[in-house]
Amino acid sequence: MGGICRSPKIVYAKCYWQTEIKPGHSVLPPFIGIKDLGKNIKLEFIIENIEQNHKYQILVKFSDKNATFDTEEVFSDKTKIIFNKCFIGRYEFEKQQILVASLIKDGMNCGSLKVAFGSIVGSYGSTFKGTINNNAIIHIMASGLSNNETYVIFNFEAKYSQPNSNFSDIADKFSYLITSGGKKIYSSESISDDGKFKTVNVPAMLIEKGFTVSFLDAYQDQIAYKDENIERICVPKNGVYLGTSVNKKNVSIFNKTKLYKDIDFIDYIKAGVKIKLSIGIDYTESNGLPTNPNSLHYLGPNLNDYEEAIKQCGMIVAYYDYNQQFPVYGYGALLDGDNRPEDVNMCFNVNFQQSPEIYTIDNVLAEYRKSFNRIRLAGPTNFYPLIRNVVNNIKNERNPLIYHILLILTDGVINDLYQTIDVLVEGSFLPLSVIIIGIGNDHFQEMDILDGDVNPLVDTKGVIRMRDLVQFVPYNKFRNNSTSLAEQVLEEVPRQIIEYYTMNKIYPNNLNNFIQNNQQFPDASNIRDNNGYINLNTHNNNGYL
Repeated sequence: MGGICRSPKIVYAKCYWQTEIKPGHSVLPPFIGIKDLGKNIKLEFIIENIEQNHKYQILVKFSDKNATFDTEEVFSDKTKIIFNKCFIGRYEFEKQQILVASLIKDGMNCGSLKVAFGSIVGSYGSTFKGTINNNAIIHIMASGLSNNETYVIFNFEAKYSQPNSNFSDIADKFSYLITSGGKKIYSSESISDDGKFKTVNVPAMLIEKGFTVSFLDAYQDQIAYKDENIERICVPKNGVYLGTSVNKKNVSIFNKTKLYKDIDFIDYIKAGVKIKLSIGIDYTESNGLPTNPNSLHYLGPNLNDYEEAIKQCGMIVAYYDYNQQFPVYGYGALLDGDNRPEDVNMCFNVNFQQSPEIYTIDNVLAEYRKSFNRIRLAGPTNFYPLIRNVVNNIKNERNPLIYHILLILTDGVINDLYQTIDVLVEGSFLPLSVIIIGIGNDHFQEMDILDGDVNPLVDTKGVIRMRDLVQFVPYNKFRNNSTSLAEQVLEEVPRQIIEYYTMNKIYPNNLNNFIQNNQQFPDASNIRDNNGYINLNTHNNNGYL
């Protein structure tokens, strides 16, 4: 687990680039796309306020792995030691990863402390400071292992105009060649029977001065080519039609190439991005009365499903929440004696204070239980007012350093689907992720629509979401494994954060300059035309540059 600090990704890549890229291969070490970013971490260690003339070492044990890591042993001629040896390993935002750091003095354990990876990463500058045995001070510094390189992910696909046609005939087989500055960069394999080529990742530095993509038939004769620069070749959505004719058959070639920057989630946290968690709770009568043991809101001696979901997900995000103040809202209830259907409140503060913020997740659970003394379950289930409130708060705050996560818990069908889609599309332009947890036995068809994994969200004006910001998970699927619930719910958050900032060309190394020059997050109006539609020539819906 341990080793000398270095960046193996960079060393490996530079060696690999020495030769021509072979068909079907990638110039990158084996990882898959943007979804795997933020998974590597480097931990460095410093101790101070120690005695001189002793040998010191730090031993680390990991609770989620049967593994240990130890620094080198250093003789202390000062009261501070900076260890050269550091830990490099896997980091997962969505998991409760705990390490125990023990201070070894002259071969004897003289105390230890327990800390979560999330607390280290979420600390200011991703540097955790703690004490061991009320004396020695330990600093644990986290950083990502990205190399901040930009890559072009080449991806081409061909389609026949005739239905039920494929490329199984050897005469129909063709390939493509990428050249730049007279040099051969990549030669693809022959097209597959379904018309797809394998994707290939090429460092932008190899082709930054322009390049040519040439399509060759089975006899290596050129049938089409495209001279491009990097920005124009990288296209949005489902690809740009290049257009060609192969062997006098009508074949369309689509370009799905994307630009991708290798950045870790940790890089943004270390640069100053903060996370803020808000929670929305369903108080509709379909949940059942809190006094009924069969109710989803049953207030018995054990945590109900709502409480368990809040606890498991909230305690992970809480590591990164910059002030531990969580705005908590309820929806679908009658308040303080209101009886008319038109009085149903679709967004109220669960603590019934002027500010909806509640300090710590434990207090969130306490205020949730107390809230039933002042509300009556009602309905219907509307998401729009809740999400609109959070979106408006983000717009009024206009702080690009704060990335918002809205956790919505619900028991079923929503009654304002199209309004909700409208505000979610608007929210996709903002630093916002929405996590929906379905409580109970409903089929949750509308939630799958909002998730948008199959069909991206499009609002009532025809505007397509800028990026995927919604994750839906049914609670019952993880009822017997609450830890897996948090992992499933939160696994996409680092990717969504990276997508938001890279979409707006905000990177860890220019974040401070962006703040000083703009003082606010980008306005989505600059990527819409006069009719409010997204200009797909400048941005795309997948979070790449």
